[in-house]
Amino acid sequence: MESNKVKISIYGHTYNIQGDAPPEYMRELAAFVSERMEEVAGSVRNGNMVQIAILTALNIADEYFQLKNQRVTSTQLLEQKTSALISMLDEGLIGDIFARFEPVSREQPGSYRQM
Repeated sequence: MESNKVKISIYGHTYNIQGDAPPEYMRELAAFVSERMEEVAGSVRNGNMVQIAILTALNIADEYFQLKNQRVTSTQLLEQKTSALISMLDEGLIGDIFARFEPVSREQPGSYRQM
């Protein structure tokens, strides 16, 4: 993969960075971090750049972990519901759902209509 060099600005400081991502994406990340640092700086009295950077990193990490946990929870819920539906189908509780449909056309086996 091609490595790209980009000049970015974060919280008033300019950096030359290199990465595999497209340059516009790297600029977008830098703008996001810079914006978040500005937000943190507005809520911290007498904070130096290192303190602001650390607090910003902690805030971003917190959001990441919350989203990651939310994804795991959603995946687990989806797996539980899928298993329940499969069990209901296996036990005949839903009925033969496919028996209620017939092919619309013999030439197009994927086209169905309700009987």
